[in-house]
Parts: sequence; C-alpha cells; structure tokens
Amino acid sequence: MNTPHPSEERDVKAAIETLRGQAAGLGSTLDELINFERITHLTSIPEEAVRRLFAGEDVSDAELNPSFTERLRFLHETRRGPGGEKYRISEIAEGARVSKESVSKMLNGTRKAGLDVGAALERFFGVAPGYFTMSGPDALLAALAEMGESLNYIALLKGRRVEHLALRGNLTAGDDRLARELRHALQNALESEQAEDSEIREITATVRALPEGRRTSVLGIIRNVLGLAESDGNST
Repeated sequence: MNTPHPSEERDVKAAIETLRGQAAGLGSTLDELINFERITHLTSIPEEAVRRLFAGEDVSDAELNPSFTERLRFLHETRRGPGGEKYRISEIAEGARVSKESVSKMLNGTRKAGLDVGAALERFFGVAPGYFTMSGPDALLAALAEMGESLNYIALLKGRRVEHLALRGNLTAGDDRLARELRHALQNALESEQAEDSEIREITATVRALPEGRRTSVLGIIRNVLGLAESDGNST
C-alpha cells in the first residue's frame, strides 16, 4: 500500500499533535471539538481516512490524494445550488464556460480539466483556489490550520483577552462543534467580571441582534475606532 511522502506525513502528524495539545489545554479531546465531516468537506479526503490519520493509523496515498475526477464528483455530490438541489450538468457547464459534454466526460473520468477550466470550476463551486491541484496533505494542513486558529480563539476567549475575539463575529458563525464552542466561550466571557459594565453588555446584545452583513460592517467600524486592527493581527 502506498503511503504519503514521509515529510508530508510528518507535517500532518505534527499538525494533529498541535491540535491535540490545544484541545487538551481546553480540557477537551479532539473528538469532542473537531468536525471531521467539515475537514472532508474542505478537502474531499474521505472522513474515514481523516479519522484514521487522527488515530495515528496509516492512510494510503490514493485515499489522501483524490484524483481530479474524484474531487469533481465529490463537489457535485456535496455542493448545492440556491434551491438546495444538486447542480445540473448544464449549470456546471455554464459556470465553467464549457460544453455539457465536457462536464460529463470530466465526471466520468474520460477528460481532465486544464488550469483555466479547473479554476472556473473552483469558482463555480466556491472552493479555495488550487482545490483540484493541491496535494492532499497540503489541503489537509490548510483545513487543520483553520481548526487550530479556531481552537486558539477559544483559548483566548476563555482567558483574559476577550477584546480581540469579540471583533471576530465571522468565527462564531455556523453550527459545527467548534462554532458552538466559540459561541459558548464568548457568552461565558461576556458574562464574566470583564463584562460587568452594563454599556458593554448593551453593545454586545445590539451587535448580536444585527443581520450578518450589518454585523460585519459594524464590527469593522468598531475595530477601526478602537485601533485594534493592528494589535489584533499581532496578538496570535
């Protein structure tokens, strides 16, 4: 069975161990905090393979590096249009500016996409640039970095530096376990002695009640007014 390149395997294992240490610092385990389904959603690496990696087991190169066809099929199966339905071949073709026949051949594995078509498909499905060309380990490391960032924010929220995290409303969006943990930590922090001031509670409640788009704008204004943009970026 083929395995990933040793250096890539070490990088992934090191990233997982870093996450494990972060979770332990929060008094939790990775199974309690990490959304394995989301990692698969971001990388197209099968969830079962991701779980084996986290368990320290071997994963084959074929599992860790899905082919172009496998990645495209995965996007076709998991991404949905505005109406919640799978995209039709014609919609994909229009989005990538190729023929329906070309899309069908790419999905059945008899044709691969060039760089321009691949980039168009990435934009259509709303995935990160390089989704089709990035190696599996690199895609996995990017997803793990996102998880690590969120765990770091949870740790900060549970500490003494709430002001830097209150401005990151987008990090508490969503319904996965990390997002719920973030919201819970933010609520606890804001209800602690650091947020006894009634004006702070009033501002917090007002911002929370805003629609997402308005909230993002308001948070940006607050960040600029308080001069926290630079310190926020240097606080990690």
